[in-house]
Amino acid sequence: MIYTTLMNVQELHSILVNQKITGKKAPLCVLDCRCSIENPDIGIELYKEGHIPGAVLCDFDKVVTGKVCQGSGRHPMPDREIFIKNMESLGVSSDKQIVLYDQGGLGFATRLWFQLRWIGLEKVAVLDGGYQAWVNHKFPVATKSTVPEAGVINANEPLEIPTEMKTVQDNLNTHKYLVVDARSNSRFHGIGETIDKKAGHIPGSVCRPGSMNFNKDGAFKSPVELRKEFLELLDGRKPTQIINSCGSGVNASVNLFAMDLCGLVGSHLYTGSWSQWIDDESNPIVCK
Repeated sequence: MIYTTLMNVQELHSILVNQKITGKKAPLCVLDCRCSIENPDIGIELYKEGHIPGAVLCDFDKVVTGKVCQGSGRHPMPDREIFIKNMESLGVSSDKQIVLYDQGGLGFATRLWFQLRWIGLEKVAVLDGGYQAWVNHKFPVATKSTVPEAGVINANEPLEIPTEMKTVQDNLNTHKYLVVDARSNSRFHGIGETIDKKAGHIPGSVCRPGSMNFNKDGAFKSPVELRKEFLELLDGRKPTQIINSCGSGVNASVNLFAMDLCGLVGSHLYTGSWSQWIDDESNPIVCK
């Protein structure tokens, strides 16, 4: 079976157990991409404390994020060829099933899912509920680092294409798209901003926090529930008329992923998001 959106922890555990019983290595690559915007190094610390057996550490800020500079936003897209080489060094191959996990209820796994689809990989899944779900099921954990065998990624057409700031700027006049902001309501309205140097939101955008896609345990809501919520948000628009934004294109990827999960495929991701938007002094801001 090929997984292209979600895989649950029972399914992954079953694959790993079968691999151990048969002695046959499954065409599988599990990446631990736990991270925190406030503490980018926390993923390394958490991996050392415990991780899913066989999972490879994926340092989000070093191998997923591109070079940060003025006007790039906090988590810019990397150079495509460099990103491919980084992923190959972690064992990612075109013929493998890729499984990604973060702590659960976050956007690091879904942002990496987006970028792997950007380089043409389709067999990429996010572990539902992340590492927390694995621990909650009392499945075994490892502390020894996994050294991956280098993978081979074949050049393919992108399955996702990042949205540039120019498209969002033009949209201020054309109103072709609805910009959906995945930050919290307070940050969207410019209240208590602690991450970015300016508060507020892109004119004309609406707020749907990425946290709304999850249950309390960090697992995704059912596709039926998500579809109902997003159809209400779309209000007759097509999924292709949606641009997902947030602070730096991480949390926004959760909304895009959730839309795909419930069959509303084709929305876009503004990877630069608010942290890039505010670097251009000519860009208008709404703060209320």
